Amino acid sequence: MKTKQTYARSFLAAGMFVSLFFQTPVQTAESLNRVIATVGTVSISELDLDDAGEKYNRLQKHLKHEDFRKSLRTRIIDFLIDRAIVDVVAEEESVQVNEQRVEAEIEKRMEVMGITSRKQFEKAMEASSNMPFELWVTELPYQIKKGQLLQLKIAVPPPNEQEIRTWYNQNKDKVGFEIRYRIIAIAPENDSVQEENKLFKEVSEIRKSILADPSSFALIAGSPRNDPTLRSRRGMVEWISSFDLYKYSKITATIAAPLPNGGLSDVFRDERKRYCILKIEGKRATPMENLRGGIQNILYRDKEEDTFHKWLKESRAEIPIQIFDENYRKENKITLKEETFHVD
Repeated sequence: MKTKQTYARSFLAAGMFVSLFFQTPVQTAESLNRVIATVGTVSISELDLDDAGEKYNRLQKHLKHEDFRKSLRTRIIDFLIDRAIVDVVAEEESVQVNEQRVEAEIEKRMEVMGITSRKQFEKAMEASSNMPFELWVTELPYQIKKGQLLQLKIAVPPPNEQEIRTWYNQNKDKVGFEIRYRIIAIAPENDSVQEENKLFKEVSEIRKSILADPSSFALIAGSPRNDPTLRSRRGMVEWISSFDLYKYSKITATIAAPLPNGGLSDVFRDERKRYCILKIEGKRATPMENLRGGIQNILYRDKEEDTFHKWLKESRAEIPIQIFDENYRKENKITLKEETFHVD
């Protein structure tokens, strides 16, 4: 009898274990497939939220209108809702972005930049966007749709004269002059800490030798140790407005701004991770009129971003949005009876 009872208990325990073993993956799949929001005809699931987490963390420093008072989960859901709005409206406007469209956009940008090498283009985009190329290229479909919608549906007001003058006055110390300079730029052979430390010490020693003999700068800048694109002209960069320099390299423009004519910079690291020394060979003021077009472009891009953000907020009130995530509802004070919403 005891043996039968023991056998029965063992059989029951084994059955429960088998049942739990097979149920757990199903429950996990159900949890991941759980819809937490719908935007028009687009559904956002828990799996979408998990997939978007890493991307959002890498992109958030580039997102201008983030409200960091909100929880991370809520910010990621908002991130997905905004992108779903773009997808829904792009579909309505027949804006299609497939793999061929993305490749065509890359080729067009390479042509505009005068670059024929894909690797060179990838490095250039990493420097200008300040993000890894693989992240930049995953963002490209969204940016293409965004650009199309700005042309089709969203009117961006042009900057006025006062805004142009204000921007110039606030930034003239960075962009209001023209310079002629030499630069020594040496890139590390790898990303190891040892290589970085070794190179920093080497460039620091080069700077000491230049301080002892200023005429040696051009000689060193023309040596094989300097960047290949610079050595042929002994590191010389002819007259360039600090505005254009700022667009090319914000770090170099910032370093050059306070230096007087003949001034020598400390060792600094530029966007391309090169260790650099810069010497000012000439400096003169740049009139605002020479910069007007560039300033207008910068201000327009800022207005474009603000206008697009405003349009997204307005679209939340127009496109049917349902939220099923309890935490999001609580944080945004959405009652259970509400089916649609918009966050101010």
